Amino acid sequence: MKVTLLASAEFAIPVLEALISSGHEAALGTQPARPAGRGRRNQVTPVSARASEFGLPAHELPDVNAPEGLQWLTSTHPDVLVVVAFGQKLGPAVRATAPWACLNVHPSLLPRWRGAAPVPAALLAGDRETGVCIIDVVERMDAGDVLASASTSTAGKTAGELLEELGQTGARLLLDVLDALARGDARRTPQDEEAVTRARKLVPDDGRIRWEHSGEEVDQRVRAVTPRPGAFTFLPDTTRLSILRGESCGCERGHLPGEVLDREDGLVVACGKGAYRITQLQQEGRRPMDAASFLRGRPLPPGTRMGP
Repeated sequence: MKVTLLASAEFAIPVLEALISSGHEAALGTQPARPAGRGRRNQVTPVSARASEFGLPAHELPDVNAPEGLQWLTSTHPDVLVVVAFGQKLGPAVRATAPWACLNVHPSLLPRWRGAAPVPAALLAGDRETGVCIIDVVERMDAGDVLASASTSTAGKTAGELLEELGQTGARLLLDVLDALARGDARRTPQDEEAVTRARKLVPDDGRIRWEHSGEEVDQRVRAVTPRPGAFTFLPDTTRLSILRGESCGCERGHLPGEVLDREDGLVVACGKGAYRITQLQQEGRRPMDAASFLRGRPLPPGTRMGP
């Protein structure tokens, strides 16, 4: 089967690898290289970099809907068009280039969490499970019929860890759907429009810890914004402290939110309800370290307030 993949971000790499290893005739379109890093040198997308290791050319598409983009897309003669973390909306002409299907791998259990950042949204909301779906691409974002799905527990996992897991699962599901399309027995299930929830794009301030929230909510936020945009708080001298990992825990009442507690089981901070134990952190301008190493170099007396 001829499959043209439109993909850019790291989440799409397992799909690329699966298409190549399964013997499908793959073509790849991706976002153009852009300046990045301290040197502001042009960097290709993660998918493009991985494709080069397989010897697969990556065609850069500033606008897939423009005449030049459509011309390239048509030249690949796709049976199926697959879009994964591409970064551009596909217009009707693009979707029509593939006679069998235009598919998307979406990391949520649709119709829950349509939108830009579904995995962080699931974690912030305290969802106990999330998943990945293979859907038809239609005019409205993430509103197409579902052809396959799989779920997984969110317990103890960061957004980055979940995305890695769901990328692998989504790649396997996609191959199953392609086989079903080839057999002619693919099944489509419409989404329940009354159950739709929206996942907005994260901003840097989403990583700021609100100690007035419960310990469980703090834990959800830390995991939701890891690795990006990253969780953070401030010490009394305004030093920024990145929180890389931790867990919610209990504590006695009577402490102010953000107060460092007198505990022997690590760096524990009081919350609006319960507490949060920081296990890995990074001081601004320093390397990541465990909480015990940090406290040896910079003790925080009980009663120290973190925030805001």
